[in-house]
This record gives sequence, structure tokens and C-alpha cells, in this order.
Amino acid sequence: MSDASTTIKVSPEVRDSLNALADEHGRTAGSMLEQLRTEDLWRYKMEQAKRQMRGAPGEVWAEYMAEFAT
Repeated sequence: MSDASTTIKVSPEVRDSLNALADEHGRTAGSMLEQLRTEDLWRYKMEQAKRQMRGAPGEVWAEYMAEFAT
């Protein structure tokens, strides 16, 4: 992460909630926001992967499951 920073406009309620959450975790608001962003991106990617897996044809699943049979 670079040392550059910027300001974003949020409601006082969002700011206070973020600061409280950061305090609970012993972090700055900026590092807490970065963690939340990282976790959200991970969840998004996992949901994408699940959707792709659910839509995969049967032969793809058979090939996938065969890898675990060995």
C-alpha cells in the first residue's frame, strides 16, 4: 500500500461506525477499510467461482471428481 491518501465523503454515521469497528480491532480506519475491501473482494470472487462451478457441464464435474479418486 502506498503512503498516498485521499479523502472520501461519508455520512457521520458511516464514519463513526468505521472508527468504532477499527478501534475494536486495534486498527486505523484506513487499514480497517482496506481489510473490509479485501474480504469483500475475496467473497465476490468465491461467489463467481461457485456460479461457474454450478453451471459446469456434467463431464467437467466428472473430470474434477476423478482427480480426487486417485
